[in-house]
Amino acid sequence: MELLNKLLTMLQFEEIMDYGVWDLVINLIIFGVLTVPFFLIFWVYFKDKFQARRIQPKRNRFSLSIRQEIKNSMVSLFIFTVIDALIYLAQLKGYTKLYTNVDQYGWPYLVFSVLIIIFLHDALFYFLHRFMHHPKIYNYVHKVHHQSTDPSPFAAFSFHPLEALCEASIYVIFAFLLPVHMAALWAWQIIQVTLNVIAHLGYEIYPENFNRHWLFKFKTPSTHHNMHHAKVHGNYGLYFTWLDKLFKTEFKDYNQTYDAIHERVKESESVSQTYTRVRTEQEASYVK
Repeated sequence: MELLNKLLTMLQFEEIMDYGVWDLVINLIIFGVLTVPFFLIFWVYFKDKFQARRIQPKRNRFSLSIRQEIKNSMVSLFIFTVIDALIYLAQLKGYTKLYTNVDQYGWPYLVFSVLIIIFLHDALFYFLHRFMHHPKIYNYVHKVHHQSTDPSPFAAFSFHPLEALCEASIYVIFAFLLPVHMAALWAWQIIQVTLNVIAHLGYEIYPENFNRHWLFKFKTPSTHHNMHHAKVHGNYGLYFTWLDKLFKTEFKDYNQTYDAIHERVKESESVSQTYTRVRTEQEASYVK
């Protein structure tokens, strides 16, 4: 019997290891697929074209190097994978509320659970973020993330290992707090990585007056989080702005900064259109 128990334990360990390897591969693929295209488009191939949309017009020379951002993010993804593997072990033991049969709660609940996770994550992140800015915590942990004063997409998970562990704890809360289908977790994972990458893009891709729309003003555009990196103490929200508005932690010049970017965009487009028109007229005159 003892030998059988050891064999079962070994088989379970191998299963968890296999799960961990595949989880890490999937995490790396999601991160790579969502960061690399944004980086190549905005930071490499079309950076001149999108210069007017750059939130900080000039690259801050004191900002953490992109190579270091990637290294830090890789460590964070590894920590996320370890937590995922431990959650999987807990699931095998029947300790979590994770489920795999959609019929157990139905499709409407599965979709609704993704929304619940997003809103809960936003609230948990806000208060965890405020905690990370406590003077006794910031210099030892969160400052690593803020070394990217002018972040690139690769800064999305550029954390100190302890902060990465705290961020991963949110996964644990969801696994034990409410019934969640694995598909809902993966959907949330893709959504949160996408929005996190956009938040650290360094370029404003949301449209003009987005920040003043009666509904969309509660969604954080790229400028909102970029200002947090540049000015540190304010704009703590992840997906939404309402907690910053409620607790008055939103930078007072946030709307002006956002509007100024779009003024630059309009000026740039106007200059481009004028140049195109003049060039067309010149070419036409040459033909005559």
